[in-house]
Amino acid sequence: MRKLQSGFLALGVLAVIGLSLVACGGSGSDSGSASVVPASPTPELTGKGVLELAAEATGNLDSFHFVLSHESGSTPLPLNLNLESAEGDVVVPGKLSAEVDAKAAGINVSVRIIGIDDQTWVTNPFTRQWQDLPGTDIRDFADPAALVAGVLPAIKVTDLSDGGTVDGAKSYLVRGTIDSGALSDALGLAEPGRAVEVEAWVGMEDFLPRRIRLAGALSDSDSSGVVRQVVLSRFDEAVEIMPPE
Repeated sequence: MRKLQSGFLALGVLAVIGLSLVACGGSGSDSGSASVVPASPTPELTGKGVLELAAEATGNLDSFHFVLSHESGSTPLPLNLNLESAEGDVVVPGKLSAEVDAKAAGINVSVRIIGIDDQTWVTNPFTRQWQDLPGTDIRDFADPAALVAGVLPAIKVTDLSDGGTVDGAKSYLVRGTIDSGALSDALGLAEPGRAVEVEAWVGMEDFLPRRIRLAGALSDSDSSGVVRQVVLSRFDEAVEIMPPE
């Protein structure tokens, strides 16, 4: 019986020693090792933080594809056109090529636009021939690169949430407002002084903006219920934009 009790006592002592060694991070012979310190939790991103990362990621782009559309209303363009939708490519800085669906005197028309720096060309909606538009640039039509660059840093954030998946990318959804003047470099009709509601979907992994939705007039001449949306994709694909032949 004494031998059995002595055996239990020895096992108990060994167990206590073993637990002590685990708590200290190893055996006493490994005296140079430091105890493990739990890593600090990653700071949770705020809406402002997401937008700052999105602005930085966008600033590093060389090109992207875009689709600009209207849920309601339209955007006035030169040649007495009213833009309803546009799709094309942007090469940063200052180059754009797009197909535009618009209305002219109530008639649906399609035109092509090429903008390179301060030169702009557009096809005549009826003859389809290219013509130069002196004194205009892509801002007079719509400059998606300037739109994104102007919107992201200007948003006064009201909410950050999970935006689901946009074009295959899991995204944050940032909601807020901007002053309409933030779009003056992107859309020729924009004037400061009006609050515009904004929703921006930003990729969780690369922080590239996938979709931006703008609700509200940009000037006195703009429709009060207008809602614009721009969708971005095909980031940094090889694109060449040249003057029309």
